[in-house]
Amino acid sequence: MKKLASLFFFSSFLSINLSAQLIESWIDAKKPVLFEKLYVHIDRELYAPGDKIWMKVYQVNGITHRPNANFRNIFIQLIAENGRVVRDMVLFSIGGQAYGNFKTDNLPAGMYTIRAFTRYLENFGEEVYFHKKIGISTSAQSVDLTENENKDTDKIDVSFLPEGGSLVVNAVNTLAFKAIDSKGRGIYISGKIRNGAGDTITTFNTSYLGMGKLMMMPEDDVDYYATFDQYPELKIQLPRCVKTGISLNYKEIDESLVIGLSANMKLNAHPEFYLVASHKGIVLFYKKITMSDFTQTVHLSKTLFPKGISKITLLDTTLTQFAERLIFVDDGMESNISISRNKNDFGSRDSVRLTLEAQIDPTDFINYGLSVSVVNKNYFNETGNNQTIRSFLLLDSDLKGAIEAADSYFKDDENISSAAKLDLLMMVHGWKSYIWDDVVQSESPNLNDWNDAGIILKGYVKKLLWEDPIQYGKVVLGPAGGNFLFEETQTDSAGRFEFSHLYLRDSTLVMINAKTRKGNRSTEIRLDPIFKLDSIVSLDSFRNEAFDIYAHRNFYMDNYYRRMKEVGFNPEKGSILLSEVEVIKDLIPKGATQFKIYSDPDRSYKIKDEDYSYNNIFEYLEGKVAGMVVTGNGISMRGGGLPLFLIDGFEVSDFPPGSGNMLNEIKNLRMNEIERIDILKNSMNMAMFGSKGGNGVIAIYRTSGDYTENRQRFIKGRIAERIKGFNRPARFYAPKYTLENRNDPAPDFRPTLYWNPEVIFINGRANLDFYTSDEMAQYDIFVEGITKNGKICFGTTSFSVNKK
Repeated sequence: MKKLASLFFFSSFLSINLSAQLIESWIDAKKPVLFEKLYVHIDRELYAPGDKIWMKVYQVNGITHRPNANFRNIFIQLIAENGRVVRDMVLFSIGGQAYGNFKTDNLPAGMYTIRAFTRYLENFGEEVYFHKKIGISTSAQSVDLTENENKDTDKIDVSFLPEGGSLVVNAVNTLAFKAIDSKGRGIYISGKIRNGAGDTITTFNTSYLGMGKLMMMPEDDVDYYATFDQYPELKIQLPRCVKTGISLNYKEIDESLVIGLSANMKLNAHPEFYLVASHKGIVLFYKKITMSDFTQTVHLSKTLFPKGISKITLLDTTLTQFAERLIFVDDGMESNISISRNKNDFGSRDSVRLTLEAQIDPTDFINYGLSVSVVNKNYFNETGNNQTIRSFLLLDSDLKGAIEAADSYFKDDENISSAAKLDLLMMVHGWKSYIWDDVVQSESPNLNDWNDAGIILKGYVKKLLWEDPIQYGKVVLGPAGGNFLFEETQTDSAGRFEFSHLYLRDSTLVMINAKTRKGNRSTEIRLDPIFKLDSIVSLDSFRNEAFDIYAHRNFYMDNYYRRMKEVGFNPEKGSILLSEVEVIKDLIPKGATQFKIYSDPDRSYKIKDEDYSYNNIFEYLEGKVAGMVVTGNGISMRGGGLPLFLIDGFEVSDFPPGSGNMLNEIKNLRMNEIERIDILKNSMNMAMFGSKGGNGVIAIYRTSGDYTENRQRFIKGRIAERIKGFNRPARFYAPKYTLENRNDPAPDFRPTLYWNPEVIFINGRANLDFYTSDEMAQYDIFVEGITKNGKICFGTTSFSVNKK
């Protein structure tokens, strides 16, 4: 008997020991993944053609939310309802931030999706991209006061979702549900849960956006279904019940998280299992539980969990999952921005001063600026701003699919608290849709995609009349745009070449020259596409990734009268005319890249069409300038040596010294690439350049036009291509009203009163100044950003503009 008891004890000990090793190995196998998130702060959600869409991008670590301290390429697209990309741009992210803008000129009315991603995020699929819907209303559109009155309630879908995953018979179960219409919006319903005999077991009704929950204790071998007061003909079968398992009942009480566990009360044996808590794929802790009765309660401290969504999982001793649910934990440490203003009520064209204060931990700070928008409230969704930085980083980016009125979950309402809303969302939307379940199972992407900053110019060099590659030939890039940039590389055995990590802005003209290993120019260059992106996006890939915008009737009225006032004042353009406005154009004016430090040249030559017949500038200048001697490829002035050459204000030097490469490259500039040549010979002009200017200065300024369209001749071994580089954002402008211009008759109905993507805080404070418009409305202020340690900075308030 003792031997049998000893054997039983050893077997139990071995089982416990193996189980402990198994759970430890399971946890060790869950490694953190390299991941990132993109959030785009957009000034508003509703626009008219001609408005600019202002954007600030935050690129953060997916787990810690700390800004990524690197350089990255951010791809942003504006996609129409048919999937066609109507606008796109690439932003250069520095320290996890970038900003830009889209124009809406000539875009038809409709719904559009702003889509942002990086090359690294492409490895994880569409669900991890940033998506946001915006609406554009044409200026000719009539005021439609019934736009959102006719909601489709004829077709509904109701889902019933057991807390934990299964309905367990003879146990207390919480059953969540959500009712939506044909457009996916939550709708109110009420009804009854009935058994197979038609008896009413319990009643239910929605609490928020079509969501609600009920409690029931199912019986053995009984089926249950739901009926609805609003739809008498509709019956929905509840999920089938199981006889073994554990039902969960989670709630938050002060600083404790309470998890109620309930098993089938008619079973004599009670299971042993592990309760595992994880956050974004990282196991926080685990606890072995042996139930002594059919119910048990586990108390956990909130301090064990970081802010945001975490997961509670129940595993049996073989690590088979039998219950799971998401929870949202608020650590009470959100970094807030307080906003105060110089007064509460404002008149039209009135001065507004905002004071922002960052309430953050003393050990934390704001590395870069925060973004601020001040917008007419009617230019948002009917329920308010649908998405903010806190709702995206804490909800949207961690759950699959679109969330209706995501930011509203962080606001207490009269009948339901923010915590209750978030808990319903975890049980309904979060059920089986935790995005980190897929991320941690994905194969680790190539880290080259993580470090893709800059533009890569790739191509192929071949023989001029044959397809044979030029092996180990010399390829030179330069000049490029307003910078006299030169880079040199060599082709490989297949004739391929690459220039990486280039920073080129807007539409930049680049020149590439290629020679054989022996210096022969009988080559042809073929350049690969830059930033090759699809022009059409599959609708199925992003259709359910962002919620539609439903404008309030006041938007259509405001937008209609705004456009009528503008067109009435300026019928030809239909635009706002503002006096005393400092405007910074978002197109580079001709000559903007031409820098000079001298006043007037001794001679200046404007290149004309008839001058294109000259082979190079040396041939062109010969005989034009007194004292200038041109000999072959050489040139001199004042009887001295080689003059100093400038290209667009930048000094050009021979590298390596004495190689003659500089003269060769200048000789290879085509005449139709040049706008003007300045000659500096007098002592005052030359003195500005020191000893380097002692032999005179020749300053060459290239044209900002696209001379590749009217080239006169083919040049062997050279191509000039216009590259669409990184977006150069426009500067937001707004009028400054004074006593002199306050009564200007030009209408001012700006929906966005203020936009600043880089508000810098000094000692935790920042002051902003701007003026109201002529629109009598309520204006919402949104301040968003991230601290160095990854804390979300968010602040919002509002003010009204009324007639004085």
